[in-house]
Amino acid sequence: MTELDTLTISFDHSVCTYQGYERIEITKQSDSINIVSNFKELTFEENSKWKKIYDRKISENDTIWKFEQFLKRNEKRKNTDQNKRGILMLTNKKDTISYSIDGLVDLNIFLADYYETMRKIYPENKNGIYGIEIVEE
Repeated sequence: MTELDTLTISFDHSVCTYQGYERIEITKQSDSINIVSNFKELTFEENSKWKKIYDRKISENDTIWKFEQFLKRNEKRKNTDQNKRGILMLTNKKDTISYSIDGLVDLNIFLADYYETMRKIYPENKNGIYGIEIVEE
């Protein structure tokens, strides 16, 4: 990313009867990266509005939030088929990369990986938009 370049991430949190959507804007500013997340939940409210969930600024050399590694782990989910449902879309200017899943089991595996990655940038996880952490005894 170059100075003031913006990457938009669109993520579909929908599973079964639940409908939720997230839009994240990542903007490079000198030696930092600004991350703004907005969320819209449609399950209980038809005309829901986008709500800002968080606004974070991290170092360009951050080692906590490993989103790039998440994308590499899920490289096999990239697709060019416009008919497949995209769960994750990355857009920079006119370029878009879409990631799709193959069935409910694959969706749950992908969601778990995404949620674990995103809780690094937003550990507060208010309203549980990044799932709930499973505690094993």
